[in-house]
Amino acid sequence: MSDNGSVGIVYNPRSAGSLPIVQELAQELGLGESAWIVPTRTGETDDPPPSTSLLITVGGDGTILWATQFAAPREIPILGVNLGRVGFLTELRADEAVNRVRDFLDGNVWVEERSMLQATVVSQANGRSPAHQALNDVVVGRRAISRLAHLEVKIDDALLTTYRADAVILATATGSTGYSISAGGPVLHPESRDMLLNPVATHLGLASAIVLAPESVVEVAIRSDYTAALSVDGRADMDLAPGDVVEIVRSPLIARFLRANPPNHFYSVLTERLNPEIRTTSYAAAPRP
Repeated sequence: MSDNGSVGIVYNPRSAGSLPIVQELAQELGLGESAWIVPTRTGETDDPPPSTSLLITVGGDGTILWATQFAAPREIPILGVNLGRVGFLTELRADEAVNRVRDFLDGNVWVEERSMLQATVVSQANGRSPAHQALNDVVVGRRAISRLAHLEVKIDDALLTTYRADAVILATATGSTGYSISAGGPVLHPESRDMLLNPVATHLGLASAIVLAPESVVEVAIRSDYTAALSVDGRADMDLAPGDVVEIVRSPLIARFLRANPPNHFYSVLTERLNPEIRTTSYAAAPRP
């Protein structure tokens, strides 16, 4: 898959045991002092070298969301090592990462492609914002705990409704197993290109999640007379003024993940990943292609 010199590592320094695993991986792969090995949430981080053809993440799904901002624009696949509680996006357990990592460099693996979203804020005060990229979801909702947000939603220029709710979630298939599922939304197949619209705690009116076509254009306008909020993958958060509009479309970027388990592995571990206290033999003995 890749020569050792083109492997980068992103790790979560707050995950217990992450640094020793990073050090062992670097030693196993023969990565030198100049290798691109960076922690998450360190502010401005230099981009990986142009020769990078694989990013290994050590942490949980949040670490992968952070790494995607570097990997997706450069079409670099990600190999996730799970130190988190759920790990929907990860491929390796912590206890097998060092022993199996070379299988992913030299073995029979495949690349899974996952859709992303692109969100842009259109404001009377500030014009059009730069585009924000999301692998999981874009959430528009209330800023104050005691107030509902009034969110007017249009789909392809057709008015759907004005939600009076805590928030509206626009999720990818990847995000369907995140915040959206806790709000009663359906689970989409990981490689689905569909977009999921899911209101959170609606007061009146339409409360069901809606699966939208991949090429849908969604506009969420702030119709409250007080500040709302925008969250992109839980990573970028910003205030929205009354009258601001958030435009959400399918992103031109694709997130890529290196896999050894077959595509149907998603179903075999779905219940386990949603209930981390459950341990099934199917996960430990998952078939490999």
